[in-house]
Parts: sequence; C-alpha cells; structure tokens
Amino acid sequence: MAGYLGEIAVQNYLKRSKYVGDSVYTHDIEYKKRKIEVKSKSCATPPKPHYSASVNCKKQFMPDNDVYFFTRVRKDFMVVWIVGWLPTTKLLKEATYKNRGDKDTDGFVYKSSGLHIDIGDLKSPTLFQ
Repeated sequence: MAGYLGEIAVQNYLKRSKYVGDSVYTHDIEYKKRKIEVKSKSCATPPKPHYSASVNCKKQFMPDNDVYFFTRVRKDFMVVWIVGWLPTTKLLKEATYKNRGDKDTDGFVYKSSGLHIDIGDLKSPTLFQ
C-alpha cells in the first residue's frame, strides 16, 4: 500500500504526468518525456535528512528509467512525504550498495540488498521541472 500511495502522491505533485505503472514495468510515471520510478518506505515518524532512501536491487543493476523519486508513507497511510529525487545516473554514482544483513553506524540492519542514499543528499521536489 505504501508504494501505491507514494506513486499517487508523486503523480498528483507532477501536474499533467501520466501513470503507467499498471502496464510498464521499468517505471511508474511519465512526465515531459522522462521515465520516473517511485520508491517508497513506510515509517512511524517524519523523515529526517540522515534517513535512507533506497532502491532494492542486485549489485549489477541497470535500470531503464530517467529519474527516481523517493517518498515516505506514515504507517497509518494518512501522510505521504515526497522527500526528494535524483536522476538515475547520479543515483547510481552516489548511492552506496548495502547487502542484506549489513549494519550502519547506528546499528540499523539492512533488510534487503540495494542502493542507499541519505534523504539529505536528494534534490528537493521543488527543483524538479
């Protein structure tokens, strides 16, 4: 449910965007000829800049989209925060790959393998045109 709500929030935010996630499997939204993939996490508290935005994937991952948007969805599904975005090429260069079971400096254990980047390192949704 969190993933669907994140997609709806980003589509509503990007006026005149088109949802294609029900028929295309490489991205969720098309906007001004760009293919956008939306990634969402559920949470209990408002997001903070040091929290992680993630793309669960294998190490040799080659996405077929132009942009990633990241959201956080409150566990009661009443609030969605659009926390930021990055061009796919920049995400692949700047994100850190973590294996399932790895721990961060705070002792958080990653539940799945993938790319991770701090929310504070994303571009603001207001900068997306």
